[in-house]
Amino acid sequence: MTPSPVHVFLPCRGGSQRVPGKNTRPFADIPGGLLELKLTQLAEAKEIASVTVNTDDPEVIRIAEGQRKIFNIPLYVSERPAELAAAGTLDDFVAYVPSVMPDGVIMWTHVTSPFFGAKEIDDAVLSYRREVENGEFDSVMGVSRIQTFLWDHRGNCISHNRDEAKWPQTQDLDPIYEVNSAVFMIPKDDMIARCDRIGQSPFLLEVGKFEAFDIDWQDDFLVAEKIYQIK
Repeated sequence: MTPSPVHVFLPCRGGSQRVPGKNTRPFADIPGGLLELKLTQLAEAKEIASVTVNTDDPEVIRIAEGQRKIFNIPLYVSERPAELAAAGTLDDFVAYVPSVMPDGVIMWTHVTSPFFGAKEIDDAVLSYRREVENGEFDSVMGVSRIQTFLWDHRGNCISHNRDEAKWPQTQDLDPIYEVNSAVFMIPKDDMIARCDRIGQSPFLLEVGKFEAFDIDWQDDFLVAEKIYQIK
């Protein structure tokens, strides 16, 4: 069976409330910021068929158009409707995404994962080929493993049974997985049918702590800059 082409969807909304200009402000020594870095990583990836940048921000469009020359695959830029640019509209946005994407498999990733680079992108595609196209799962979701002592807001331990052992070795705990938003992958037809970024039985793709680093707050941005400069 011929593998389905993998098309990257890169949402890049303007107007970040927590980190102003997060996607396009200079990052380390990169004038086009996180967006330019992510486009460079995508241009270096070998396993993807196209990239679609979706935005309501003219600066994102300017930077993306300027990076078109580094791509050997199609780079599309689509303008997001204003009603889908507001915070809190993710379900409606997910329903809209297939309308701007080519047929095949949709890989949804973010510029705010600056260390999820070309190798990780290609590895995610290979995981999809193995676990979905040739396996038992129907989608891929990037996750981070958590193995530590956890309590809920009611004061109940949820990581283990304290009647059996109050403080077991953390490596013996059953892992819990946090969605890190580094990557989601699902066939376009399934995204339309389910109106979701994942299927009924997603393969949990463990992403390393460093590669899963996500920029959500101003402090995250500053820390990521320092790490990038050192690395």
